[in-house]
Amino acid sequence: MEYHVLASGSKGNNTFIVEKTTGILIDCGISKKQLVYRLKEIGYTIDDIDYVLLTHDHTDHNKNIHIFDKEIVYSAKGNIDDLDEDHELVPYTSYTFGDIDVYVLRLSHDATNPIGFIFIGDETLLYMTDTGYVSQKNKELIHNLNYYIIESNHDIEMLMATRRPFSLKNRIMGDTGHLNNEYSAHLMCDVIGENTKEIVLAHLSQDANTKEKALETYYSIFDEENIKFDKEMIKAASQTSVVSGGKYEH
Repeated sequence: MEYHVLASGSKGNNTFIVEKTTGILIDCGISKKQLVYRLKEIGYTIDDIDYVLLTHDHTDHNKNIHIFDKEIVYSAKGNIDDLDEDHELVPYTSYTFGDIDVYVLRLSHDATNPIGFIFIGDETLLYMTDTGYVSQKNKELIHNLNYYIIESNHDIEMLMATRRPFSLKNRIMGDTGHLNNEYSAHLMCDVIGENTKEIVLAHLSQDANTKEKALETYYSIFDEENIKFDKEMIKAASQTSVVSGGKYEH
């Protein structure tokens, strides 16, 4: 399995998962031009996208979902207008898309019906962003996977220092907001195992986080928790450049 975080952040989100002959795009929050350009960077075209999975109905995730034929688009109920029932994804249910099995998770975010995914092929991958907390049920389901693309949205002190309204700060920090760096790192300490190879920190806030801050927090908490994991295998996703991993021939 290979993965490519094409864009991650409040200005637009796209991730491309490949298993054998099957390509799955998660979300479409960047322009078609940018999508084509970033796919070309990694040796793919838009024709390599066999299925599109939408996590929820916020514009940084669904902005350009309309560029795809609805026959290949899937999401949870209510996230897309006029979505055919056969294309509705039910949380805590498994689906097969070509060479990939996808298990759907219910998340906690102030959107219509937010979901995350466990991808199961020759290897396993979690995609989980845009959630204010992670339930015990979800924690039990995501143990010891090969790859994790996990939200690490903000540093609390940096968020509080921004000029954002206090109501917005509370929303971001709340149970239907976003995971902060510390929560994300402690979560990974709890769930990674001997099969885990790589972790990608996703959906970093432009104003309330930095790649350096997120990684520094992870390193510190992994050391505190005595978690032995190759720090080189913890990466931070970007709004402007592709971050790839898995069995990808660079």
